[in-house]
Amino acid sequence: MLVDRLVAVVGEQALTWRDVEAARLLGSIPVGGTSAEGVDRLVTRELMYAEVDRLAFAPPGAAAVDERLDRARQRAGGADAFSRALRALGLSEDRARQWVADDLRIDVYVDQRFTAASQPTDAEVARAAARSAGSAPTPEQLLDARRELVQARRSALLADWLSGIRTRTFVQIAGTP
Repeated sequence: MLVDRLVAVVGEQALTWRDVEAARLLGSIPVGGTSAEGVDRLVTRELMYAEVDRLAFAPPGAAAVDERLDRARQRAGGADAFSRALRALGLSEDRARQWVADDLRIDVYVDQRFTAASQPTDAEVARAAARSAGSAPTPEQLLDARRELVQARRSALLADWLSGIRTRTFVQIAGTP
């Protein structure tokens, strides 16, 4: 019998410490960081998942799922270590596969929703590059400025989107181990 600790509730979905560890194993959230950071990232993933699931976003291809699962196996130290870790977390290979497929659905949705909206104009890029270069920017400086602007806009748009979802969804953090 698996005994676990409730760490959060998102909507009607209970999240446990094993879910945090599963998310780390499967690459949904980064390995390391504090317990509170792990819980926060899992809550964010669950908010995003609920939105993507609500929109009935298409599942990814099997090859993309296989690739991501292969990376998780490598991070775990090989197929045997990965299988042992899944069993320790009470997850089947099929459940791990579905989890990774859901992560890929989230990634594709976020890319489609925020990539075009985060693109700066050429004039904005030129101004940003000129501010940091102090003179006529080189092509590399223009490219760096474009990347920085896109990243900043994408982060702001994503944060705003998540904030909106969070205001519409019940979120209760129960605590961390």
